Amino acid sequence: MRSFFTMGGVPANVDRPVHRPWRGVPAQDRVAERRSRLLEAGLELFGTQGFSATTIQDLCSRADLSRRYLYEAFPNREELLFALAGWIVEDAVERFMARVTDLDRSVEAVAWDAFGAFVDSLIDDPRRSRVLLVETVGISPQFETRRRALLEPLSDLLRDVGRTILGDEAPPWTDTDLTARALTAGALDLLVAHARGEITVTRDLLVLHLSRLFDAAAPVTSTEGTTA
Repeated sequence: MRSFFTMGGVPANVDRPVHRPWRGVPAQDRVAERRSRLLEAGLELFGTQGFSATTIQDLCSRADLSRRYLYEAFPNREELLFALAGWIVEDAVERFMARVTDLDRSVEAVAWDAFGAFVDSLIDDPRRSRVLLVETVGISPQFETRRRALLEPLSDLLRDVGRTILGDEAPPWTDTDLTARALTAGALDLLVAHARGEITVTRDLLVLHLSRLFDAAAPVTSTEGTTA
């Protein structure tokens, strides 16, 4: 998966400036280090006091950088928030995939490990779940479109893992896609409720419930014998 921290390239017809090391640190490393500091600032501020309550100056002060460097990395707060959300999703997916091993096990056993890693990536640091699941909602119609596209790989991943585990017994593609979308939406809503303190279940109960839902829903078929 392409990293959301990767900086865009420079068009071939634009003269590239000569970047010289400063105190032995190459320019590209300084740019990356400033970007990382801004993302860390965003995680702390968006994840604690919220996006709407965080100003550009708050971010600069937290990162100990001038406005010039913030705008060099991100044109506005929204782009910083989107980049941060992208990194959170990327990390969660990588953790999920790292636990999708030994597919000869039962669906529930694989799901327990994979969902456990995914849930842990969000609830171990409550700032992550707040940024991804709460603060990215309601920014603007344009941002909502991008947010939904950002989360799309989660249902794609769940669908593909389910089909791989079930093998020849997997339902038609449309069924597994519908199931994956429903389970992803449900899982994210549970995590939102957990982040907001609306439910007080333990981590293990949350993971167990998601695993059993996946185990029960993965084989479901509705399209066979219909004209839909």
